[in-house]
Parts: sequence; C-alpha cells; structure tokens
Amino acid sequence: MNTASVGELVKRAKGEDRSLREYARDSGVDAAILSKMINGTYIPKKPGIYEALTSHQAAPRGGVTSQQLISAANTSREFQSGMSAGMSAGILASLDEIPSSVMIKVLKARGIRFTESGKEAPSSGLKPEEIRKIHLLQSNIQRFAATADGIILGSLGKQGLTFQITHTDGTDIDGIQFDTCVKLMNHDVSDYLIRYAFISEDVPSLAENTVRRKIEELVFLKPVRNRIVSVVTNHSGAYESVCAGRDSLSYNGELSVLLFDPDRAAILKQDYLAHYHSEDPVDSILLI
Repeated sequence: MNTASVGELVKRAKGEDRSLREYARDSGVDAAILSKMINGTYIPKKPGIYEALTSHQAAPRGGVTSQQLISAANTSREFQSGMSAGMSAGILASLDEIPSSVMIKVLKARGIRFTESGKEAPSSGLKPEEIRKIHLLQSNIQRFAATADGIILGSLGKQGLTFQITHTDGTDIDGIQFDTCVKLMNHDVSDYLIRYAFISEDVPSLAENTVRRKIEELVFLKPVRNRIVSVVTNHSGAYESVCAGRDSLSYNGELSVLLFDPDRAAILKQDYLAHYHSEDPVDSILLI
C-alpha cells in the first residue's frame, strides 16, 4: 500500500469543508506555504510546521497527525534528492532585503541600527556596498547549509535509515553550536550532528583556520559512543588539510569531515578523522 505524500496529507487535514485560507488562519501557517506543500513543490524540514498543522487549534480533518506528516516528509523522493533544500534556499535568498537575526547581531556589533522594516537606518556606518556584501554572504551560507542538509538527509534515507530531524536552525550541546541534529531510529548510531563551515571566495585565507576551529572545538563535547559528528565544508584545501592532521586530534568519538559542492549539490569526499574506539569503531555512516 502506498504511503500518502505530504501534499495529500495536508489536503486531507484541510478538509473539504474549509478553504485554504481558513486552514491557514486556524493553523497559523501561511497560505502560500500550504499551497506549495499541497502541490508538492515545498516540503518543510522543521517539525514545528507539521505540529502547527495538526494542533488542537488547527483541527486537522481525517485524523492526520504530525507524525504522519513528518514520516511522509522524511521518505519523500523530493526530500531525499535535496529538492526541498534547494527550495528552502530559494526562499531564503528571496528575503535578502531583510537581514536575518544572525546578520542583525553582526551589524549591531558594529554600531548599526535598523528600522522596524529591517532596512538600514540612516545612521548606519556601513556603505551600501558593504551591506550588500554582508547580505550576499549570509544568503550563500544559508543556501549552502540548506542544500547540504537535503543531500545528506537524502543519502541517509536512500540507505534505508529511518530518522527524525530534531533541529535545523542551531542547537547547543555541551556548549557547542550545531546546525542540524538528526535522531536515527534503526542504526547503532542514535544521534547525527552536523556543523557547517562555508568558506567565501572573498576570504579564502581563512579557510583552513575556520574548518580546523570547528573541529578543534569538539574536544569539549562529551564522548558518546552512539553519536556521529560531521563537519561539512565547501573548501577542498581546508578539507585536505584537516584530513592530513587527523593524528593530532584529541577528540574521542565518531568524527567525519565532508567536502560538499553546493553548485553541483553533491558530496565529493568523506573521511573519518576519529573514532570512539579506534580498534572497535561504531558502524560508520558513509554518505557516498
């Protein structure tokens, strides 16, 4: 029996007795997003949207549950191929007129203030060209993370792994910030944590230090046997450098580094830098 798609489930939850706008009002999810989900052109990664669509206030029809929606999203062909990630990136790129919370923090640290619309206030100390460069960098970082998320999670799905995304917008574990956290259901590894190290073409000199710092910070992470951490970068030189220095790492755990090409939407290389027990490593997850 075929499993219902995300679009079919959302349409069922909306019901025949109310309009799309009414369901959007009840659930608190934008009608445009609902329309894309029903049409199969957008599959959200954040479980919060599925929980909102099936909340008591949303009154979902047909007995649709958040777990059904999350399961359908995790097993959909579009999600596995990374298409949803690309669409997420496209949405983020279209919002480049309004700085993200991260960008606002960076600019405020330089004494810049913003109006309610998010646009630069007249008292800003940065030139328009500098503002545009910051917008472009933030957009590229978001696009890189979103696309890589789709491909990595898609690879997990193609290997027959069942998983649930617990965080995709940053979470703190033992004082270390991770970009994406995944809970695996049918593997020796129960937690898959991802950190992204995007290197801009404008600052290639920072590449090796940026990636190495992301890895060296992991020394503060408590050793857990059934957990894998991956650091993902787009810079081949930095990738080769950290792989060459694997013997100098003091991290105790399953740690891999991935080289990801956002233009080709492909994982080019993957290597394990450390294992919890070198003589008895966890069944490592290879994405390529």
